Amino acid sequence: MKEYNLSGKFYFGIILIAISLIIGKITQITFLFHYNDPTIRWTALTIYILSWVPFFIGAWWVGKEYTKAIRKYFSYKYYHQTIKSGTKKAIAKTKERTKNLQNKVKNTFELQKEKRKLSQKRRGLFPRN
Repeated sequence: MKEYNLSGKFYFGIILIAISLIIGKITQITFLFHYNDPTIRWTALTIYILSWVPFFIGAWWVGKEYTKAIRKYFSYKYYHQTIKSGTKKAIAKTKERTKNLQNKVKNTFELQKEKRKLSQKRRGLFPRN
């Protein structure tokens, strides 16, 4: 399954949204603190309204890319591929560990067999060649 890489447009859209929100908050505060001065009040209001333009552009770019990125998580094919690859990994890991365990048991068995033979030789129970 192909990994989805987000473009520079996506990240630039996030930056536009952040800048728009920061400018919007600053102009709201300016508007509230300088309500009596009509020049500052109207300037703050104009800048606040203009700050929505980059917000909508950023939201459009981010939304378009994000929709493409998220769409795969809602598709059956994505989950089918994920489960399929996860199951293959689990089977391979189980086979590997089973083989390691079999080798360990075999080596332990062979070692015990050799110890028994040595012990029998020492006691004279095993015929010498």
